[in-house]
Order: sequence, then structure tokens, then C-alpha cells
Amino acid sequence: MITLEDNLVPLDLASGEAGDGVDNKPVSSQHGHKRHKLSNNIDIDLAVSISEVKNPASKFGSRIDTTPQLALCIALLPKVGDPFNQQEDHSQILSSGITAQRAWINYMKQDPIEQERLRCLGACMVDEFAKDASKYSTEIAEMVLIGPVLDNEHFRRLLLCTITEFEQAVLLDIDLLQGLVQLVQSAPSEALLPDDLVKILRVLGVRLQDTHQQLSVHPFHLTLAVSRLLDIMAEHKVKDLDRLEEHEALSGVLPGLKASSDPYLMYQACYAFQALQYVPDNESPLQAVLRHSTGVVEGLVKVSAVFKLDLGAVLEGLGKLQETLEGVVEVAGSVYDGASSLMESGRGVLESMKEGLRSGQKRPWYTAVRAAYAFAQAGQLKDLKVLIYEAPCRRDPLFQWGICQLLGEIASDTIWDTSVRLHAIDLLGELYMNDPLWGQDESVKTWMLNIIRQLGTTADQVVSASAHTLLKDLNQEQDTATRLPCPLRNRLPLPATSPTLARVQMIPPLEYNLHKHRVVRLKQSRLSLYIQPFAKASLRAKDEDTFPLLEKVQEFLASERQVMLILGDSGSGKSTFNRHLEHRLWIDYKRGGPIPLFINLPAIDRPDQDMIAKQLRANNFSDDQIQEMKQHRQLILICDGYDESQQLVNLHRTNMLNQPGQWNTKMVISCRTQFLGPSYVDRFKPQPTDRYAAGPQDLFQEAVIAPFSKEQIESYVGLYVQDPQTALLFQNRAVWSAKEYIYKLAMIPNVKDLVKNPFLLTLALKALPRMVASNSDLSSIRVTRVGLYDMFVEQWLETNRLRLQSNTLSKEELTAFNSLMDYGFIGCGIHYLLRLSAAIFQEQGGYPVIEYIHRHDKDSWKAAFFGNDPEAKLLREASPLMRTGNQYRFIHRSMLEYFLSRVIYNPAKVDEQDFDSSIETASPVSLSSDTNGPLYQRSLLKEPSIIQFLCDRVRLDPHFEQYLRAVIDQSKTDSSATIAATNAITILVRAGVTFHGADLRGIKIPGADLSYGQFDSAQFKGADLTSVNLSGSWLRQADLSHAQMEGVLFGELPYLKVEGSVTACAYSPDGSMLGVALTGKGLGIGIYDTSTWERIHLITVSDNVRSVVFSPDSRRIVSGCENGAVQLWDCTSGKEVLGRYPWSQSWIEPLGIKRHTHCIRSLAYSPCGKRIASASNDKTVRLWNSETAACLFVLEGHTEWVASVRFSPDGRQLVSGSGDGTIRFWDSEMGEPGVVLSPSLGVIASLAISPDCRWVASGHADGDVQLWDMHSGSPGPVLQGHTKIVTGIAFSPDGQLIATTSNDRTVMLWDASTGDLISTFDGHWHSISYIAFSPDGLTIASGSNDGMVRLWEVNSGRSSIPIQDQIGDSCLVAYSPDGLSVLSIGLVPVLSKHRPGVIRQGNAKTESRGSVSFEFPDPEVINCGAFSADGNQVATGCEDGSVRLWDRRTGAAGPVLNGHSGAVKIVAYSTCGRWIASSDGNWTVRLWNLHDTEKQYILVNASGGYNNEIKDLKFSPTSHELAVCSGDEKVRLFDPQTRELLMCKLMKGPIWSLDYSPNSQQLALGTRNSVALWDRRSNEPSLELFPDASLEGPFSRSVTVAYSPCGQFLASSTEDHIVHLWHRHSIQGNIESWSCVVTLRVFSEPVVSLSWNPVVPTEFITASMDGSVRVWRVSNYDRAVVVKMLWGTNLRRLCCEGVVLKGATGLSPIYRKLLAQRSAFDRGLSSDDNGSDDGPEEDGGFEDGFCDGFDVGSKDYDELDYWLEDDNGSDDESDDESEDESEDEE
Repeated sequence: MITLEDNLVPLDLASGEAGDGVDNKPVSSQHGHKRHKLSNNIDIDLAVSISEVKNPASKFGSRIDTTPQLALCIALLPKVGDPFNQQEDHSQILSSGITAQRAWINYMKQDPIEQERLRCLGACMVDEFAKDASKYSTEIAEMVLIGPVLDNEHFRRLLLCTITEFEQAVLLDIDLLQGLVQLVQSAPSEALLPDDLVKILRVLGVRLQDTHQQLSVHPFHLTLAVSRLLDIMAEHKVKDLDRLEEHEALSGVLPGLKASSDPYLMYQACYAFQALQYVPDNESPLQAVLRHSTGVVEGLVKVSAVFKLDLGAVLEGLGKLQETLEGVVEVAGSVYDGASSLMESGRGVLESMKEGLRSGQKRPWYTAVRAAYAFAQAGQLKDLKVLIYEAPCRRDPLFQWGICQLLGEIASDTIWDTSVRLHAIDLLGELYMNDPLWGQDESVKTWMLNIIRQLGTTADQVVSASAHTLLKDLNQEQDTATRLPCPLRNRLPLPATSPTLARVQMIPPLEYNLHKHRVVRLKQSRLSLYIQPFAKASLRAKDEDTFPLLEKVQEFLASERQVMLILGDSGSGKSTFNRHLEHRLWIDYKRGGPIPLFINLPAIDRPDQDMIAKQLRANNFSDDQIQEMKQHRQLILICDGYDESQQLVNLHRTNMLNQPGQWNTKMVISCRTQFLGPSYVDRFKPQPTDRYAAGPQDLFQEAVIAPFSKEQIESYVGLYVQDPQTALLFQNRAVWSAKEYIYKLAMIPNVKDLVKNPFLLTLALKALPRMVASNSDLSSIRVTRVGLYDMFVEQWLETNRLRLQSNTLSKEELTAFNSLMDYGFIGCGIHYLLRLSAAIFQEQGGYPVIEYIHRHDKDSWKAAFFGNDPEAKLLREASPLMRTGNQYRFIHRSMLEYFLSRVIYNPAKVDEQDFDSSIETASPVSLSSDTNGPLYQRSLLKEPSIIQFLCDRVRLDPHFEQYLRAVIDQSKTDSSATIAATNAITILVRAGVTFHGADLRGIKIPGADLSYGQFDSAQFKGADLTSVNLSGSWLRQADLSHAQMEGVLFGELPYLKVEGSVTACAYSPDGSMLGVALTGKGLGIGIYDTSTWERIHLITVSDNVRSVVFSPDSRRIVSGCENGAVQLWDCTSGKEVLGRYPWSQSWIEPLGIKRHTHCIRSLAYSPCGKRIASASNDKTVRLWNSETAACLFVLEGHTEWVASVRFSPDGRQLVSGSGDGTIRFWDSEMGEPGVVLSPSLGVIASLAISPDCRWVASGHADGDVQLWDMHSGSPGPVLQGHTKIVTGIAFSPDGQLIATTSNDRTVMLWDASTGDLISTFDGHWHSISYIAFSPDGLTIASGSNDGMVRLWEVNSGRSSIPIQDQIGDSCLVAYSPDGLSVLSIGLVPVLSKHRPGVIRQGNAKTESRGSVSFEFPDPEVINCGAFSADGNQVATGCEDGSVRLWDRRTGAAGPVLNGHSGAVKIVAYSTCGRWIASSDGNWTVRLWNLHDTEKQYILVNASGGYNNEIKDLKFSPTSHELAVCSGDEKVRLFDPQTRELLMCKLMKGPIWSLDYSPNSQQLALGTRNSVALWDRRSNEPSLELFPDASLEGPFSRSVTVAYSPCGQFLASSTEDHIVHLWHRHSIQGNIESWSCVVTLRVFSEPVVSLSWNPVVPTEFITASMDGSVRVWRVSNYDRAVVVKMLWGTNLRRLCCEGVVLKGATGLSPIYRKLLAQRSAFDRGLSSDDNGSDDGPEEDGGFEDGFCDGFDVGSKDYDELDYWLEDDNGSDDESDDESEDESEDEE
């Protein structure tokens, strides 16, 4: 048997090299393609076509949806009367090994009734086709496909029907003609009679005689059909053709075509004539010999090997035939009329054709071309290539003509793989350009060009592009006027629909309508500019953990999940992706497969009800078809714009999707991130389909589109510059290249961050030419988001003005147009759009789609915009609006929001000034208080995009900021301004405006979003702060007395401060209590009320408790101790439960079973509450009866300590994990061992089981968490993130989240379904021992050895509107020499770490965003950095031991200083700029001379361990000294000029940091427990500073120390996150003293960089490891030194130190605890509630917190007046306030 793989050696047609055996096969679905017949006479063309059908039928008796599916089913059936067995025939159709088809065959053996039904369907299709008067192309294609699998009777009926239809047709039906030929080509051999072919040939001959005088297109198709028919006859299917009746008849017709001037028709006629010569007739062999030489016959016999596909025999036969013919010409030239001279003389192709038709001889070129077609049809492309280059007749123009046509057919035929089609085009080009023997006749080359041009018009973009490229290489153009009657196809396309089958089955022609809909949607969803978006798993996932979104969606479609939510910011590309997804799904659509359905939700009326049917009716599907799809098909719903539809319901549930009897769907739905609240998942999560499932069903998935990366931006720009529309922006200037665009984007400040948003990138690219044209200094161009929209709108209106001006307008339209021009067309257009957007929000509540039907709406508000008024019509046509039927909307949702923001504040003039250094000014009208406007009437908090536009306006125009402040003040006395004030302060806070020291007394701002706002020392006395969001706000020393604070959100929870260490914690199942295990004398178990977080009981236990667990009914709690005891306690009384045997004595059982002999590490209660399991260091697990205290089983098997034990949720199994690295399963009823898992990750320290029994999670010593399939025992995902042993694991109650804890002091939250890291919580100071989810899943509790239980909100109530102008995490900060700018080295994520990666510059006074000077190209190698004294140069220390210099202003790389053998850890510049000092990890210090970078000097070359590590190095202000301190307690001083060691001083302990005083006479040294001052004149320590003069004890080591420029202050930061400010005092003579005047305890991580302003000596800046950058000012208030924050960025932590809350009302108890911990002044809090003023109990209540925000010494500060700003009287207070203060003092 011949299989599809026989002899398939694919060949690169251009190179002649063999391919990989797959990609080059002429197939659909990567199958081979042959013309051979299978033993059951099924043509391989059919097998290839139907092999796309994955399954014959889903089940017995089911409806057959498509004709290919029916053809496959019948093909797999045996012939009638034959036994049903798995024949070899099937293996050729099933060569891909599709098991579903094999299973179908096996089942079909048992059902002869179903076999008959299928055959009957095929027969009925023949009947339906026969009675149908109209034979359309699709129906003909159906019959061509079904014909070969029919039995002989029905095939012959179909064939005769087709012959009759063709013969009787008045006009020539080309499709019917093609179908007739294909039926003959694929006919079963026994079903085709010689008379059939003779009849067909006679009919074609008659048609030829009737049509050859007409246009050549019809004779061409007829001649082509004759050729194909004669080819079949030449393959010996028909013998004894009557020479006189048939041969001579055609011989008379075909030469008659020689008068035609059409070379295509001439060639086809010549081919047919030659085929006729090779058809066997009734002439005897003797007569043939007499008419032809013996050599010719021998050659023909050899050439007949082509039908055996033997290349060697073919070439041998062609050579023999060629040689013989040449000899015959010499001997009998009169017979052949000089055929040989024709081949050698290069005579024209037309002459050659006519010659061939005249003489009637057989020519070798025909046989060679026929062999070429045979090789191509067999997939033997390598043999085809050899034949083309080695055929003896290859110089014959007719051979060349035929080969070119064959290559054209291959290139145009979609059944071939794209790579093969492209290779065919390449070979055409190769023959045209590089083969000297090819195309010597110009008509051949003309033929080749026509073929290539025709290929350039194909629908396949890849093939078309390749043809266009070849034409350019040939210096030819695509000539659309070229007449190309020759179709480059040799078969009808596969039927796209199955109307005949549908009629037979009495079903609506659904696939036909789907096909039409597919064509429309493919055209509408095609995107010229598209870049694949990336996404992260959820809103809480890390920004760097991204994946290709399309791949994730494809995984979703292949999974069992039902809904996938795609989130993204406005303009992030959600709708673009949805359109691309639809396009991709329609391209991949297979008949009968899932149907993509794009639903624009805002355009659907009430999408919460019958959404799918509404959309399908809008797409012209009938109700019958809709019902058909609902019952039998799956739909992929692509729902776009959930936020724009203003839906608040779950569309999946309200439409009852995937419920019994309802629609079978997959839903992909998109929504803007800002639209969602904290519990948004409930709006999208499907309703479970199985009510009786054991656990939660995994039906929901989400993804968040990430901003464009640098690579994506570059790719998009590359596509953009190729877009023809781009050239229009440059008018008559040269279009920029992609590199020019990228350069300009990089040079304009702040634009990089904006263009990470795809929509803003588009706007920026459109606006960039105009920006640059008006301002050549790129660094001075100011770009904002709103500025891009301003420019885009102007450009849009101007472009459409020019278009309208060039159009032919009616008289009324021309009058209106001139009127608009008089008033200013752009201004009128903007006014029109402002009125429209205001009306949309006022009349439709912001619903973006306006439906206008003139008859119904002519008297409504819509008529002013969409009616027949000429001006409105012109402005509508010129506006950025789009129309679909009767519906209008802005081209993008953000455009509507932009115009509403301009309704609130409309700048007086919008032009290029948005992008230059000037500030736009606004007219007084722009700032008028319109109390009927949207600022006063509409809350903008749910419109974050509008707020972002207004934030940009605030930054561009100080008048707008002043106006908003005035609105806030207005609310103090005017209640009608409440909404406006709430909007105004929210806008200002989002814009990054600070309110330090602001007078906000009495303002009314209920519901305002002040999260992360800065209100240092602000006055909120008596303010209405109801429901205000204060999450992460800076409220240090703010006065909130008498404020209304009901519903205020702080976004954080208090922590529990306990005595001793926390070793375990557990929530009670009812959520009312939290149990905490404590270690320490007199401690045991603390039980807390979760509503008030007050301690209910402190249960004293005889030994340290290591584990606790509540009973299922929450009435009891069990403890496990270090001595091995297990005890049971009553939660109400706090006393031990006494059962049949006291639990305290449960280890002395009557049966002699003893207690655990070592520490209890884990406890578990069975779900039924009857059993308790305990795991111990004694390597055993014990099972206890919870009522009798009896030990039921001792489970042995582990070889090391057992770390954790858990019951399965159904209680049937017990699972334990051990230090021996194994997980063991046990039968909890019988105590019998079960499966043992042996992870490769080693020691197991913790264990958890998911609520649905799907996963077991094990925590390991290396920090990894391994998930295991609980049913199969196979490993699942590995969660990697912790750096130390995982001490605790907990699943959320719904099983969707996993929380883990570790000795690395972090809590990590993971997505259980994807394994993605969602959040990392930091806050503990020591290792964390345990983790627990609250029963409602909203809170996580973690216990640590630092004596705290921290509570974490899983869905924290953070703002959905990000604050603008965040500088970002920084590792180094410094001032510019003029003190006006702040320079910083920012951190960027590199793998799992953050590295110095970007240089920023910002305004030192106004906290404006730090513009990015440049980004380091290789941040992964950078460890540290330093700025030169003038701020113009940056030095970086790198992992490879080099020090690299950079120009900070341009980013240009400077010299590279090589010499260190280890990674460089510290670098420092001298103030003179000549020297750089650096130290590495090998404790070496090198000095570099920047005047001659080749020179370097080793100053310190220490050896040894950690104690010799270099901690810090600094140059003196005069640059005459370099100080180096190290861990070996030494301070070394060097002279940089001479490299001489001036002094080496041994100190009392390690020195961690140092700094010189401004006069270089003093050196401050940061030690382990103090700051030591070293007098350089005496070279002796002069003073040691401790934070508290009364306490000379240890405190955390100093991280950094820095003198102020005036020398009067010294700032030091310590490892315990504190900054101390010291002040110098001169008391007697030269004896000085210092005191700590201020202590800043506002950082959550250590301060790693501190720098003083060189011009303003009382200002300094700090950078902390918590990511914050803050600028501080030291001032004098009431003769005391105070420090106030001027501004800060990345203030991620709530700060309430010194907040005054007297008389504040409405605070919840939990927030009172939180504020007390944060050192708020809570005096008077009890006046409005029943809380207590007493502090927390010593035994473990809430800690009072840190000390006050500032500490003032008792020294004389008169001399500070010179340096300090006097803040006395800066905040005037009324007499009432003075009285209040007096009351406070009392």
C-alpha cells in the first residue's frame, strides 16, 4: 500500500535542498498530498481535505454539520457487502494517528443502522443536487467532495447529472466545468466507463467549436478542461479512442485556435493538442510504427514511467525521445517540419505553438510538463526541481511556459504550505534572473511577469508581499491593468458552507451565514498596527512577572474555565486586543467549531438580559439560527467595555450562561482597572455548574495588561513609520525613520513613561512632528497626557477642515462652512465637542453611546448635535466621533473623558505652548464658579481618567490650583460646595500637591480620596471627613480634633503586641477569636476578640506552647507544648477541659501509651471534631479521641521530626510532612499508611491542604513551596520567592489564594491556580513562625518571634487613582551645587533584585517629578554609585570589578576604570573632582586620578574575613584627606596627593559610616551604639553622642552620618529605621557639646542616603530602603527645634505621629487602636465612645507605639535663630483654639 508519507522528500524550490519533511508538504493540517488512489478508490485530495475534521461525529445519530465531515464518515465505512474491519485504507486517511477516528470506526462496526444512515445522507445529497435548478459554486464543491466516497450507482448518477447540466446550459458555467473535471479526476475506477470520457470529450469539443470565436476566457477554460481530460485518457484509463471521430474532430478544432492572438489560449490549445497525440486510439501498433520511428515509440515507453513516478526512468525516456526526434528530423524533415531547429533556434513561442498545432507530431516538452505536474501532485518537490533543471527539452519555450504556469499554480494554491508557495515564487525569480537558458524568448518572460503580478493580487498577504518584492527586484511594477485571464488554480476551493447537506437534514443554513459574518468581521477586525500585549496574572502580581496575553487566553480557551477578565488602564489596548483576538479566532475557525462573537457592551441595550441573542440579531441571524446555535454550538464571547456599559451586575450569571439548557460559552470580558472596587471578582465569577462539587470550581481567570516595554515601543514605532498615513503628518518634509522617532522620544523629558500606554503612544507619534517643528530644543519640550490630547484634537480638526474644504459642498453647507471659518473652525469644533460631552454626562449619566433616530429624537437634546443643521453636520463629520448605524460615540472612551475635563477647566488657548517652557494661562471665564457645572454637581471619584486629565491641568496652570484651593475653602461656609470641594481636594492630592501646614479647618469633603496625600502639620479641626480615604497618608502632627470621621479608611490594621515570641496563631472557625501561642515564663495561649482585638483570656501553660488549633465548633482550643503534652481548653472560661481522663494527664493512658517524648510541632482537628492529630519531633504522628483523651493510633514511618500534620477537608485522610523530606498519607479511621511522596526539594517544614482537596502544599528549607495533586500524587507548580525556610502555609477559604511565611521575615500571597506571586507583605522584624487566613478570607494573621501578630488585609482599600509624579525607589540622593535640584540614582527590578538603574533629576522645592536623565544599559551589573561635586558626572561600581563613569546630562559613557579583583561596593568623589576612591568585596581600596585614568593606586589591601570589610570612605571638603573605616575597628586617613597613610586609629568597635565636618576639622564616626566625634587637630575622640543623654547604652548601628553645610547640625540614621538630628552648642571656651534635638521615627526601613542642601543649610533629603525620598526643613518653633517635611515621594506607609484627635467623632475601635499605635494624641477619644483611655495591658494588648514624632532637648537655643527659620505665628489660631489648648493642658 502507498501511504501519504511515501517518497515525500520536500525540497526548497529555490535552493534545491531538502526540507524538514513536514513544512513543505502540500497539505492542510501538515499532511502529504498525492494523486494516487487508495484501494477503496478514495482520492488523496479528498483525504487531505477531510483530514481537517478531527472527529467523524460526536456520537451515534448526531447531526453531521459539514460535508467534509460526512465525506470522512462515509470514507471510513466499508463497501456495501464487505465485512467491517480496520482496513489499510483507513490508515491513509488516519495517518496522523487520530485516536478519536479509530474509536469511531470500532463503535461503528456495531451499528449497521447508523452506517446506512450515513450512506443515505450521501445519496440524498445527490438527489437534492439533481433537482436543484441552480447549481451554485458552493454546492458544486460539495458534490466534488462527496462524489468519490459514494457507491458506483450514486456516483454515476451524479456524474451524468453534471454532464447533462453542463451540456444543456445556455451559458458556459466555469465552476460547473471545473467540478465536472474534478469528478472525473477523482472517480472510482470501476465507476467510470470509457463512454463517459468520450461523451465528455465530445461535449467539450462542441463547446469549443461554439465559443472559440468569442473572448478567449471561455475557450481557455474549455481547452484547459480538454487538457485535463486527455491527461486522464493518456494515463490509460480509456483505450481505443476512435481516431477518425474523436482524434480528427479535436485535431480540427484545436489548430483553429491558432488564429487567436492570446498566447495563454494558444499555449493551452497546444498542450491539449499534444495530450491528444498521447491518447491511445484504435490505430494498430504497426500503423503507429509506420507513422513514427521505432525510437520515438521506445522513448514514449520510457516516458510512460512518469505515471510510476520514477525520476530516473523519466529522464532516460525524455533523453531517448529527444535524441530520436532530432534524428528523425534529419532523416525525414518533411514529416516534422524542422522541430529540432525550433528547439535550437530560439523561435518565438507563438510560432512554436502554431508549429505544434500544424504538424501533429508528438513533442517531448508535453511529456516533461506532464511529468512535472505528476511530481508536484505527488509532493516529490525534489524530483520536480531536478526535472526543471535537467530535462533535455528545457530550452523549449513551451516547456518553459508550462513550468512557469505550474509554479504559479503552486504559489496560488492554499492547499500547499506557505513556505512551499514562497519557494515557488523564489524559483520563478531565480529562473527569470539567473538562468541564461530560461526566457530567451521574450514572451516567456512576459508570461512570467504576468504570473508574478497575478500572485501579487492574491488575498494571502504573505504571498502577495513576496510577489511584490520580486517585482521590485526585477524593476517591475504591479500593473493592475494587465489582462490575466489565466486563473492560477486547478481545483475548486473547499466548500465554505454546506447548504446542500443542510437542506437534506432540514436545518437552517447556519454555516453559510456564519461564513458571510466571518468575512465581514475579518475585514472589520483587521489591524494595520498591532503589537502583542503582555500581561500579569492579577492586579496584585508583580509588574515584572508578565506573559504574552494571547497565549494565556488560548490556554483559557483550552481549559475548563468559563470566564477570563482582562483588565487594563485607559488606553492600555484592551479593545485593540479584543479585536485582534476576534480576528485570530475567525482565521482559525473550523466549521462546526466554537463561534467567536464580539460584543461591544455599551452598544447593547440591557446586556444583562439576553445579551447573545441581541448581538446575533444585530448581525442579521434569524431566530431559527440563533436557536440552532444555542442548542448545538459553543460561542466564544468577546465582551468589550464592561466599564463603559456602566454595568454593576455579573453578566455571566444574569444571562444564565453555561447553565443547563442555556448557552454554552467561553467569555473573555474587558474592563478598565480604575472602574473596579476591592471585591470586583464577584462581578465576573461564574455561577458553579455543579452544585454538588466537593470544593470550589476553578471557573474564573484574570489578566492585567502591562504597559508597553521598550522593545514593544520600538516595534510599534517600526510599524508606524511604514504606515502610509504617517507621511501625511510631515506634509512636504522627509518622513522620519524609526530610529529618529525613538531618539526624539528618548530626548523629550517624561515622554518615556507616557508612551508606555499604547493609546498615548499613538497620540505622541502623531503629535511629535508638530512638537519638534515648533521647538528644536527637545529637552525643553514639556509633554503631558492632556497636552497630547490637546495637540491630537487640534490636528484632527485641522485635517478634517482641509478635507471638508476640498469636498463639494451644497449651498447650505458652504454657507455654514464659511460661517465656521469666520468664527474659527477649530474653536467651533472644540466648543461642539465640549457641549456634546457635557450633555452625555448630564443626560445619559456618562453612557458613551448616543443613539439618534431623527424621527424619534428630532425634538430631543440629541438633535442639536446629530440633527440636520448644516453647521452641526459639518462639525460632526470633522469631530473624533465614529458611527455604527444609528449609534454615535467618541473614537475612544478617554476622548469623552478628556472633553468633560475641559468642561470643568477649559484653557483659554490650546497650542504648542503645552510643549514649550511657557505656562498656559487661562481666562477668568475658565475659572468661574459654575455651581451648575460637573465639578459641583457630579462626583468625579468614579471617573479616575477625568481626574488624571485635571491633574495635568493643575501642573500646567497654577491658576487652576489656586481655583481648586478656593473651592475647598468655599466649603467651609457654603454647603453647596461640598461635592466640588471633595472633587477639588481629590484632584490636588492626585496631582501631588502637598498641604503641609495648610488651614483646612471646617472643610467639608465627605468621601474624598486623600490616600497617600501629604498633610504634615495640617489643620483639620472641625472638618467633615466622613468616609474619606486616608490610606497611606502623611498626617504627622496634623490636628484632627472635633473632625467627623465616620467611615474613614486608613487601609491598614493594627498589630497585636505580646510578651514573648509568637510560635503559632489560629482563627476560630466562626471568625470571632484569634488564638496565639506564646513562649515565655508565665505565658501560654492568648485568645483575642477579633471585633475589638481585646484579649479575652491569657491561659497559662506549664511549658512553652508551639502549636494551637480550634475545634470546629469554636468552643475549644488545643495546645501542643515543647514537653510533648497535648491539652484541651475551654474558650469561654479559659480553663482546661476535664473529660474521662484529664487532658493534662493524657500522656499516661490505661493502656500504657505514653505522651510524645519530644516537642509538639503541629496539631490538627478533624472536620467532625471527634479527633485530634499531633505531630512531634519524636518522628511520630498520634491520633487522639477529643472527648476521652484516648490515644487511638501512633503512626510511625517518618525517620525525622514531623513538622506538620493536616486532616483532609473530608476527614478521611491524614497528611504529614517531615524533616526526612517525605509526605505521608494515612487513613484517619484505621490508622493505616497510604501513599508516600518524596519531593526533590528536601526537608519539609510546613504543610497545607486546599479546601477542595485538589492540592497539598509543602514548604521546604530552601524557600520553595511545592504543590502536589492530592488525587494522583503528581507534582504541580513550584512557588519560588522566599529566600529562607518556609515556616507556614495557608490556603484561603475559597482555595484561590495561598499565603506563606518564612524566616526571611516576609509574608507572600500567591494565586493558587497560576502559581503567580500576588503580594509581598513586610513588617516583621524577626522570623515568622505561623500564618492563618480569617474564615471570611479578607485578613491574614502572621505571628513572629518579634512578639507581634500582624494583620494584613488581603484586598486593601487602596485608591484606584494613582498619585502622579512619583520619583521611584532610590539608593542615593544628592543636591545639585545650586541647591535647586535633587539628583538620585533610582532602583530598577532586575530578576529578583533591585539594582541601580536610572538617573533622575527633580525640583528640590516643589517635589515635581524627577525627569529621567538616562538609564544605565546594564543595571544587573551595578552595585553602587556616586555623584561628582558639580553633579555632572556619575561613577558606578560594578560586579565585574570596574568603576564606570557617565555623563549625567547626556548619558554618554566615559572611561572605565579596571583594576579591582572583586565586585565594587563603594565609590566616592573628591570635592575637587580629581579623585575617585573605591572599595571592593576583597577589602581593597583603590584611588583613581581622573586627570590620568591610567593611573591607579592601592591604598588598602586587607586580608581576612568579615571584620576587615570596608564600611565607608569619604574625602574631606578640601580634598586633602581620604578617610576609610572598616570592620576591624580601624579608621585610616590618607593624603590623596601623595597616597601617604597619615594615620591609622584603632577605635573601640567597628565603624560603619563616617563624614567630615565642613571645615575638615572634625570627623563623625557611626559606631554600633553611638556617633563618635574625632577632633582632627588633637587626633583624639572628643565626644560620643547617644540618642538620650541619660542613657549611654546600645542602640542600632549607624547606617549614615552627614554634617550640615553650616556645621551646626549632624544627622545620623540607624538600622532601626530612625534618623537623629544633633545640634552643636558652644558652652565654655572651646569646649563644645551636642544634643539630639529631633528624632524621626517615620521610616519603615533604614535610611541609606542622606544629603544636606549646600545652599539652604537647614534642609536635607533622605532616601530609605522603604522606597521613600523625603525633603525636610529644620526650623525654630516656640524656641524649640522642629523638623517638618517639605515633600516626599513613595510614602507607602500611614504616618500619624503627633496627630491630635481630641473630640474626633465616628472612629471605629479598630482604627482607634491603629492610631494609638502610630503615636497619635488620643486624648479625649473616650468622650464620644465607650473606649478606655487606659493604655494597653502589659500582658499583651496593643502597644502604645513609638515615642512622639520629635524630641527636644533642654539646652539654650538662642544661637539657632541665625540658622533656623522662625515658625512662631506661622499658623495663626483663634481665641477658641487657645482655649482648647488650655483645656488640653489641664
